[in-house]
Amino acid sequence: MRAVSPSSRQRQRGVALLTAILVVAVATIIATNLLWLSTLDMRRTASSLAVDQELQYVLGGEAWVGDILQQDLEDSSESDHLGEVWATPIEALPIEGGFIRGAVVDLQGLFNVNNLIATDGQVDAIMLTQFERLLRLLEIDPMIAGAVVDWLDPNLETTFPSGGEDDIYAGMDPQYRAANGMITTPSELLAITGIDPEIYARLAPYVTALPTGTTLNVNTAPQLILASLSEDIDLGTAELLISERGDANFPSVRDSFQGLVSEEMLPRIDGVSEHFLLVGQVAIGETTLQMNSVLQRHESGRTRTLFRSFGVQ
Repeated sequence: MRAVSPSSRQRQRGVALLTAILVVAVATIIATNLLWLSTLDMRRTASSLAVDQELQYVLGGEAWVGDILQQDLEDSSESDHLGEVWATPIEALPIEGGFIRGAVVDLQGLFNVNNLIATDGQVDAIMLTQFERLLRLLEIDPMIAGAVVDWLDPNLETTFPSGGEDDIYAGMDPQYRAANGMITTPSELLAITGIDPEIYARLAPYVTALPTGTTLNVNTAPQLILASLSEDIDLGTAELLISERGDANFPSVRDSFQGLVSEEMLPRIDGVSEHFLLVGQVAIGETTLQMNSVLQRHESGRTRTLFRSFGVQ
């Protein structure tokens, strides 16, 4: 029998040691990978549960706001103003593992772009003039109003000189067509020719998208919206009007605006609202959920949700 040389035994021990190291390394990699996947699964599960909890919280907040609006109608059906309970924002109310906060905005204190087209499908000249004034106050080219009208009106005739129908949007990349109908959210304005993100950012705080025919609540309207009602209301006059109402309402909308706006505009302004926006945000752990709800309060006091979006408006 042939004896194994010392050098061969050393080589065999070296191979065995190297094999053992490789086995340990592979086992470590597999264990680490399994641990990583397990951690990811746990985090996904925790995040999913947190989002489910957050959704229930914001839906509960939505129902709570509905109750507040109903009570407000029972307490003061003749007006809605910024001194009422619904207009008080909730800042970081603590909940288990996080917080909830929210604010309610009176959408009828903003310019309703759908009012640019009357119920008969024709351009509402009074609303168009107001919109053009608002654009000028925001230092935006008022010619953009023509493109907005063409986006909303049911016909395919381009408004001269700055409108835009399908022929304009067919040249976009990607191609699309004009809506030729009411919009459901103000962000749809970004699809209209001439309105870029910078212009939209200036316009967004002052516009909304509600059913056609809603009145403007001057009790909650900001300074620029009041100034857009008439050439006779400059920014200084609008500021005086806001001082007059304070955190309450105009005692008489007609008396306060008689002579400042046209007789045709008077029926379009009021001191009550039925459309509100709830912006609710819930954070639990490391996850955050924001929900934007457009609410309509019926004259009976019942509130229904017309539209919900998550993340951004």
